[in-house]
Amino acid sequence: MLFLLAIKSFYYYIHSMFVKVSRSKRNNKVHETLQIAESYRDSNGKVRHRILLHLGPTDKFIKKDVDTLINGLLRAKGLTLQDLDSNIDNVKAFGQIWALVHLWKELKMSQIIARQKEKSGIKFDLEAHLKSLIFNRLDDPSSKLKLLTWLETVYIPGINKDDIRYEYLLRAMDFLIAHKEKIETQLANRLLDLFNQDLKVCFYDLTSSYFEAENSLVEGDIRQFGYSRDHRGDKEQIVIGVVMTGDGIPIAHYVFPGNKADRSTLQEMLNDIRRRFKVKDIQLVADKGLLSNDNLWHLIQQGYEFILGESVRQSKDAKSVIKEANAHKEATGETIYERLTEREIKSKDGKKEKIKLRYVASYNAAMALKRYKNRINRINEFLELSEEIKKKEINTEDKYHQIKSVLSRKRLSRFFDVELTEDTIEIHKQDEVLSEEEKSDGWFIVISNAHDLSKSELIARYKDLKYVEHGFYELKHSLNLRPNFHWTEKRIRAHVMVCFLAFQMAVLFEKRLSGIKLSWQRAMESLRRVVVVEWENEGRRRKGLSRVHVEQLEIFQEIGSSKPTLLSL
Repeated sequence: MLFLLAIKSFYYYIHSMFVKVSRSKRNNKVHETLQIAESYRDSNGKVRHRILLHLGPTDKFIKKDVDTLINGLLRAKGLTLQDLDSNIDNVKAFGQIWALVHLWKELKMSQIIARQKEKSGIKFDLEAHLKSLIFNRLDDPSSKLKLLTWLETVYIPGINKDDIRYEYLLRAMDFLIAHKEKIETQLANRLLDLFNQDLKVCFYDLTSSYFEAENSLVEGDIRQFGYSRDHRGDKEQIVIGVVMTGDGIPIAHYVFPGNKADRSTLQEMLNDIRRRFKVKDIQLVADKGLLSNDNLWHLIQQGYEFILGESVRQSKDAKSVIKEANAHKEATGETIYERLTEREIKSKDGKKEKIKLRYVASYNAAMALKRYKNRINRINEFLELSEEIKKKEINTEDKYHQIKSVLSRKRLSRFFDVELTEDTIEIHKQDEVLSEEEKSDGWFIVISNAHDLSKSELIARYKDLKYVEHGFYELKHSLNLRPNFHWTEKRIRAHVMVCFLAFQMAVLFEKRLSGIKLSWQRAMESLRRVVVVEWENEGRRRKGLSRVHVEQLEIFQEIGSSKPTLLSL
């Protein structure tokens, strides 16, 4: 067994050469001979093998001979194969780090950082600290203090864990945010180059992220109370905007105060993207939360194409389109309906203009049923709770306020009227409003001024907003955007930027894995099993590397990385 392990180790540590076991059968007995061979390509480009050295029959080898041979070869490279019976005192995950190192090089992160560092006056190893921050976010997201412990569990080539200091990690974050625009723009352009893309379509969406720690708000604080997508209206938060390409490549992010309205961020984002990436013709795809008269005015005046979500409840035009779409579906069975509609828009200073927009409605039967059942459940719960409140031994006015509170919490205020008389509370269901709501179940509407796409293509492109929504999920869950215990604006922004840079690397990782349909998280999990082992021998610190199995080798090949060897350490 020891002999076989040694042979496997020997094979693993040599790049172009390998140990070949040649088998032959004589007198009904199988004979095995060891040979050293190498791979090469002939004049036609085909892979061939040639024998460099015959080592003799395997049964003539003993463990000492194998160790002597392997150690002799490795000594030529300044390495030693530790005796297999030695005690290993440290094991560090390495495979996933090796993959991240490859992606780091592919993105040219070292050069991007070096260009901004030149005039910064920073003396410590800035790249090592930024690499530690971003790799930690991808591998095992943790606080800056816990990151120092994480460094003891992984092997990052070229980084000594004792050289990474907490105060330098914070200074590295400060550097990031001081050079955000240049770093982010150069990295985005690199990603676009890697996938041979132009910035023609921008997907833009926003999310919120709340804070666990409770610190008193100060004047001008970026942490504010606002609409929470996490349903934590009791917590201070920030609003985060992300811009992605049509193929799901993240190119920019923005951090806004927690009480910033979504629609008020759009023009700032568009002006910034146009300036930074020097593009004029951009097609914007965004959710209905970004739609406003002023934003429409800006988009039209600045010559943008757009595909925007429209509220099916708040717009008269949308309600009219839904009515026609339902009739069209009943008559033809088609689930996509389009109407060209004239709409009046106006700017903040009162200027008006009439424009023609495409209103495209799309129906989803499964979503219609889901919304209907959800609403019925909420109505039944409200009615049950209302009866319980009426039976309480409290005054009628308190009962009234409690019922109104439940109605609001269940998002049913449009469907019921609650009246308070001297001694009674009357609840009236608005059947007509409920009927109209049912007719809109399963429908959503987009408006657009783009005429080179069919109605089906228009809907499909709008649905690609899922890339941004998935990105928010990655940021919040896989990369642990939260918890965020920072409280100064600069560090809050820097924390978000570290997460965003990690997200960009994760997207590159997953796109490189598309051929084997493996998520970057699953790839990281598999690669963690490739480990570096360390031990003391004859007064010297030694290193060894575990074997790379087929699944792990496939991952390295898919992302374009070489297989790690002892020479990688």
